[in-house]
Amino acid sequence: MGLQLLGKLQRSLTISNEIEKYISRPTTTDPLHTEMLYYNAILKIFVPTLTRENDRKCIIPWIRKLFRPEYQSSFLREKRNRYLGYLTTSLLLDEVIGIFRVHPPDGPLPDLRTVRPFTVTAAQWETDNMWQDTLQNLSDDFQLLDCFVHEDPVQCRKDHQFDKILDQEFQFFLYLAKPYASMITGGSERTRVAAWLQILCSIHGIECCSRMKAIRNDYMMALLGYLQELRVVGPFAEYPSWQTLKPLAEAAKLAAENSPITDPTGCYANEFLAEQPMPDDGAFCYIAISGDLVTSNLAQN
Repeated sequence: MGLQLLGKLQRSLTISNEIEKYISRPTTTDPLHTEMLYYNAILKIFVPTLTRENDRKCIIPWIRKLFRPEYQSSFLREKRNRYLGYLTTSLLLDEVIGIFRVHPPDGPLPDLRTVRPFTVTAAQWETDNMWQDTLQNLSDDFQLLDCFVHEDPVQCRKDHQFDKILDQEFQFFLYLAKPYASMITGGSERTRVAAWLQILCSIHGIECCSRMKAIRNDYMMALLGYLQELRVVGPFAEYPSWQTLKPLAEAAKLAAENSPITDPTGCYANEFLAEQPMPDDGAFCYIAISGDLVTSNLAQN
């Protein structure tokens, strides 16, 4: 294991040195040069972490090519940055794609706009049908939640600027939450989780504004965090409202104020423990480690 880590570290240093060798120090505030420095920082992080060795070997010739002196000229800097942007984006997939699978040509690089784009297959979370299945199983008399943000329905219908990215984010969170939700064992907790997932999935389409979808995603992110710990507490300790969805911060504050003393997410448990007398002479450490409050020489006598 130690030799493997040492080998990865050596490869990382080698690739970083290879990149640094072809990059000049910042001597200008030109935006294209600043953009190039950004790509440089990204490459030094992502290239050494590529899973396949062959992909790392393919990247080095392209780095040498794109950071050669001629590509620092004003005539080719924009072209260089287009290639660096494409290269950096491909590395986010943990693989080398498209034109970067082969070594760069010895002559000038072709215009990227003439290169046929590489088609990437959709990820599993993008094709998961849980959201669509949940919507199809809603009862016929189900009513959409009222908008908590907008008082004017006209303004609410106009607020769709961030719908696409918010829906993609929710789809991803929902995909991550599905296996954890199935691991919840308590019957009442499983029912409560199903109710929350149903109400969050119902916030969709053009009838719901971007701000309500942002609130939905806040809840989904928080629920995912609790599900990963296999517990349903905080705002999710109660069933969701079927009228509207208030911002998560307000719901969390209300849940903390109304939580029982046994709830670890509430404020009362910490306050209760802080008010208790602390054992002296090392007993606190003994109890914290052993959990033994009864067995002692005194009790036996």
